[in-house]
Amino acid sequence: MSTVCWSIGREPSCDLALDQANVSGHHASLEMADDGLVSLTDCGSSNGTFLNRNDCWIRIKRITLCIGDRVRFGDYEVALHRLTAVMGDGSNARLGDRHFKIPETKNAVRAFPEMPNSRATLKKPVRNPLTGKIEERDS
Repeated sequence: MSTVCWSIGREPSCDLALDQANVSGHHASLEMADDGLVSLTDCGSSNGTFLNRNDCWIRIKRITLCIGDRVRFGDYEVALHRLTAVMGDGSNARLGDRHFKIPETKNAVRAFPEMPNSRATLKKPVRNPLTGKIEERDS
């Protein structure tokens, strides 16, 4: 399996040059796999690479991009169509399926009645902002 890579950063030699103060020289890279899916990898940038999916910004190390995602390098946001344009018109680049947020409604809460003898509670996982990994909450 082979991949094709493009560089993103402040350096003029990058495939996508971003003239922004908080973008590193070689900030991140785009990769396209054989199946056309596009991945974004942070190259150890000092100001981070961030993804917004379902109205939540997280710092990422590597992610497969999906329809509706938003991407930031430091605090500079770049539209997905600008990222994929680097790959050229003839590429078979594609984004993963869109992720939809499940709306929180009163009806959704009522769909799961409380069990009187149940003491188990669900804890929302937390994403470590430095590693991007999901970790359990202490309490």
